[in-house]
Amino acid sequence: MERKIIQSIDRALQVLELFSLEKPEWGITEISKALNIYKSNVHNVLTTLAEKGFVIKDSKTDKYKLGIKFFELGSIVIKNMDLRKIAHPYMEKLLKEFNETVHLGILVEGEILSIEQEESGQSLSPRIFIGKKAPLHCTGVGKAIMAYLPKDKFAFTIKEMGLIRYTEGTISNEEELEKELEKIREQGYAVDNMEHEEGVRCVAGPIRDYTGKVSASLSVSGPAFRINENNIPNIAKKVKEYCDCISKEMGYINYAGKYPKL
Repeated sequence: MERKIIQSIDRALQVLELFSLEKPEWGITEISKALNIYKSNVHNVLTTLAEKGFVIKDSKTDKYKLGIKFFELGSIVIKNMDLRKIAHPYMEKLLKEFNETVHLGILVEGEILSIEQEESGQSLSPRIFIGKKAPLHCTGVGKAIMAYLPKDKFAFTIKEMGLIRYTEGTISNEEELEKELEKIREQGYAVDNMEHEEGVRCVAGPIRDYTGKVSASLSVSGPAFRINENNIPNIAKKVKEYCDCISKEMGYINYAGKYPKL
């Protein structure tokens, strides 16, 4: 099959590939000579890239360098690749210790996105599909992240996503939810007490990235008759311990137990 190359995109990528650690800044004339492209075309490419934040122009030298957009996009790729790799052995430990489904999720557009899981071999175990999204306010992994959202983002999420009731246990009142999230911050873990699915409980903890931001959550879930008042404290203890280990490997430094303010 013949490959179709879009010339304008190909030209923009050629320009971007010139930037390196050895030569992080380029002028229009330099790029024109290096790629044998008219200066007017180079100018158009750089203007478009600058508008989108992919390059920035130094007002003193009139040269261009890569913009923050590349850092943002690269951080997403690296974070999610590293997160799954780092979390995997701890997920295996949780599965071995409790023989219940272990789930790793991240926040995406106001919902929790499943990116990894370890399935329990027991009967009546919840199935969590990788790539599936779920609400924040009534899931363990969701509440463990929601509890640490900045106030403006929390309010926006509530407004956009709503507090849909899935079971009799779903918290659908904003004031009650705020109390629940305060409790989660105090104890360091979240419990989904049959709030999303009847008969299913989940214990989840927050995972922080190198900036201290809660960017993911890890949980143990199973039937309510197996995850109950007797073993929730022990599960929560291990979930918190492993979430702290993952956060540390993600670059987070906990200074004397002090966490960033909301």
